[in-house]
Amino acid sequence: MKRDNGVTRRYLAEAGVGPRQRVLEIGCGGGEVTEALAELVGSTGAVVAIDRHEGALAQARERLAGYAQVEFVCADAAGDLSGLDRFDAAPFDVLAGRRVLMYLREPAAVLGRLGRWLRSGGLVVFEESDLSMVPARLQPLPAHDRAVDWIRRTLRAEGAQPAMGLALPATLIEAGYRFERVRAEAVIQGQGTQYPLSTLLQLMAQRMVVAGIATQDGVEALRAELQVEGLEPGCVYVSEMSFCASGRKP
Repeated sequence: MKRDNGVTRRYLAEAGVGPRQRVLEIGCGGGEVTEALAELVGSTGAVVAIDRHEGALAQARERLAGYAQVEFVCADAAGDLSGLDRFDAAPFDVLAGRRVLMYLREPAAVLGRLGRWLRSGGLVVFEESDLSMVPARLQPLPAHDRAVDWIRRTLRAEGAQPAMGLALPATLIEAGYRFERVRAEAVIQGQGTQYPLSTLLQLMAQRMVVAGIATQDGVEALRAELQVEGLEPGCVYVSEMSFCASGRKP
C-alpha cells in the first residue's frame, strides 16, 4: 500500500509552507515529502532536498523528474554540509524534514547548524513518529502488538529515539528556535493512508535481522499472521503517533 501522505501535507500547510517559498529539506530519502513540499511551494518556489545516500537520491530524482523547482544535493545533515555553501547568499524560508531527527545522535545540534541557511524569521517544521504510548486497542491483537514491539526494538538497536515526537518542542528550543506549536495524530492500521504493519515489517526485515530482533522466516511468519488478524470493520489499532512541531528562527 502506498501512502497518500495526506497527514504530512496538512501538517506542512498548517505550519505555513506555501507558494514562492524556498525550502531546505533534510533526509529526503525517496522524495515523498519532497513531492509534497514542491506542490505546496508551486512553480514560483524552490525545494533543495538533501540526503547522504546516493541510492535514495536517485529514486527521488526519478520520482520528481517533472518538478523543475526541485534540486537534490548529496550531503549529511549530521556531517559534511559543504554542499550547501553555495546557498549562503540566498537563505531559505523553510527548514523541514520527516522522520529524520529520530535517527540523529544530537538532533538539536544538527538543527542549530542548519539554521545558518535559514533566514531570520524563517519556519522550522518537522514531523516525527512516536512509539512511546502505543499500541492502543480494545481487543487483543497479539500479532499486531508483536510487530510494534519488533519495530520499537529495532529502532532502539539502531540508536534511534522512538519517543522523538514528544521530544520535538524541546529539541527545537534547544536548537535555538522560537517554538510555536505542536500537534499529533494517531496512525490507525487499516485506514488506507499509511503502510499496514505487514508492509512495514517487510521494509524493515533486513534491519531486524541485522539487529538480532528476528529472522527473515520469523518476519514472514508474523506478516502472515497480520493478514488475518483484526480485519473486522470496527477494529481500531493505533500503531504509532505522528507528531509535528514548528517554530521560527529568531
